[in-house]
Amino acid sequence: MDNSSLSERQLAFLLFMTLMGNALILAPISGSGRDAWIANLLASLVGLYLLFAIISIQKAFPGQSIIKISEICLGKVAGKILSFIFITMIFYSIIIYLFDACILIRTIFPFLTCYLLRPLVVISIAYCIYKGSNSIGRLADLFAPVTLLFIIGSLLIITTAADFSRLQPIAADWRMLVGGTLDGAGWPYSVITVLALFLPFKSDPGGKHRLLYIWFFVGVIIFTVRSMLVMAILGPEYVLLVRFPLYASLRFVAYADFQRVELFFFVLWFISGFMVLLINYMAGVLAVKEYFNLTHFKSIILPTGFFLTVISLYMYNSDMEFYTLEGITTPLLKLSINLLYPTILLLAIKIRGRSLQSSQVGPDSSPASSKA
Repeated sequence: MDNSSLSERQLAFLLFMTLMGNALILAPISGSGRDAWIANLLASLVGLYLLFAIISIQKAFPGQSIIKISEICLGKVAGKILSFIFITMIFYSIIIYLFDACILIRTIFPFLTCYLLRPLVVISIAYCIYKGSNSIGRLADLFAPVTLLFIIGSLLIITTAADFSRLQPIAADWRMLVGGTLDGAGWPYSVITVLALFLPFKSDPGGKHRLLYIWFFVGVIIFTVRSMLVMAILGPEYVLLVRFPLYASLRFVAYADFQRVELFFFVLWFISGFMVLLINYMAGVLAVKEYFNLTHFKSIILPTGFFLTVISLYMYNSDMEFYTLEGITTPLLKLSINLLYPTILLLAIKIRGRSLQSSQVGPDSSPASSKA
């Protein structure tokens, strides 16, 4: 395997870590109350469709970036416009992830300031990206099993404090259920569209993608169980009052003299938050490289990080403003853009068929063949 290739297992782990991200400790779909687990299952259908869509698009144009594919399918002007909107959403997602990661770290280490944390996090991620896509795959190989182990441990621990009577009655308010489903479809499930930037690096482009679907369903099961347990411990009313419900749930658990159980799982919060930032940062850099037809992506890593750091520091005046605006706008924006982008491309491929493939750019322009 060369330095720019990723195995199917590594891609599956990247998908898993993208799904987990900061959604693991936060409470997506909390607005649907005690039916959050049902809303999660319904929302996962959108994620399943998006996974199918980006895989189908990649199969139609093996080795090509989705940025280039959009120009082939829609024409240069329309493709550039649509890709620009998609890239903007990637950068917006990075800023949101960076906000949440720093807020969580400051919850545990309040003496650290955002002016110190955000540049440190961005520089660390930039260093990993500079090493190439294969290094990110190796990190996924290392962190995904550890993350899964800690997730299972945390869910088993909080089960002891769960009161499942709080989950009744089931589906009592269909409007909240529909709202929660749309919320969950927007985040975390629509964010897997970003994986389209990594599919061209697959070491076996013509192979199956069975592991991607398996690890997607692993993520769905984890979110469903997590939603049930968090609601059974905190109740639907209290969940809306806390920013990190899983963290709050672990604080209800105490074993003998060991009172701060949640601190033991700080490595889980850090790994999942770091990896989702790394994946989106890398995707953003790759997308910009393809958008401007650059030969290398290393030259734009640090400028991109500087841009993201400055914007994140001044985008919101306070954490409260961030909580208020992000909770309303982010799921809607992510769902609309991440859903429409691959859908439009997939429809164009289905309608125009083989005439598109005859207009493919040469193999030298594919991300996998570019020098990192």
